[in-house]
Amino acid sequence: MRVVLSADMEGIAAMRSAREVLACCAEYWDSGRAAYTADVAAAARGLLDAGATEVIVLDNHASGNPHNLLLDQLPQGAREESWNVFDLPAHGIDAMLQVGYHPRTGVAGFVPHSYTPRLRLRVGGEEISESHGRAWAAQVPLLGITGNAAHARTLGSLEGVPFLVVQEGEDPHAASPVLNEPADAIRSFASEALRGITDAPRFEPPARVTFEATLGGKQLFAIELNEWADAREPLASAMGSAMQPFMGHLRALDLTSREAFGRQDAGACEELASLFLDAIA
Repeated sequence: MRVVLSADMEGIAAMRSAREVLACCAEYWDSGRAAYTADVAAAARGLLDAGATEVIVLDNHASGNPHNLLLDQLPQGAREESWNVFDLPAHGIDAMLQVGYHPRTGVAGFVPHSYTPRLRLRVGGEEISESHGRAWAAQVPLLGITGNAAHARTLGSLEGVPFLVVQEGEDPHAASPVLNEPADAIRSFASEALRGITDAPRFEPPARVTFEATLGGKQLFAIELNEWADAREPLASAMGSAMQPFMGHLRALDLTSREAFGRQDAGACEELASLFLDAIA
């Protein structure tokens, strides 16, 4: 059984500061990457314990560094791929587990955003999160989600999916871990989720609905979709628009390693961090 583990960084158990998810900040290199990898590795081990023959890890976090995970710490049987979630049906995936998920834009919680800061998305009138978009794209059972308590409370049409709360708090810049032994809890949760695959919800992708995107209160588009797969290009376009304020700063910095980060202009790094932190406030 091939399970895709869709990972994001903001809803990780040991995260305490929004600076830990940004590769332009020392906190990302000092503690953020290790915390991210620990949750993902624990979840992968749980899936393998329960009989997964292969765990495909998708690192869905955009930090400024294209390689957020410490891949040598993943267990044997798990590997990272850069597949787009809209292509998962073609890869023969049997189920999805989401690890490290966060509240959507507009929800009071840690680093709230929908793919990118200030972007809000509605499908058929429902405001959606990244959990929605990726579950619909995969078209397989959603085994469960680990992440922030505010996300668990605002799942909307995904309500009922098994959810392990690993952090809480309504401050966009600070979170409070809630588990004493997060790796053990996440491993057990992932294992139990896969063993219960026959009862896992499979959320049908929306069809013949209106897909709306707004950025900072300004509408980008409102289009009719025949099926969720048709959202691929407009979603990418909306994300590109939302990322424009950050792109000049990102292009000017090399954030591909701890050593490279150390060579960057500290003021330029802090300017990018402030831009992001202001956008999620």
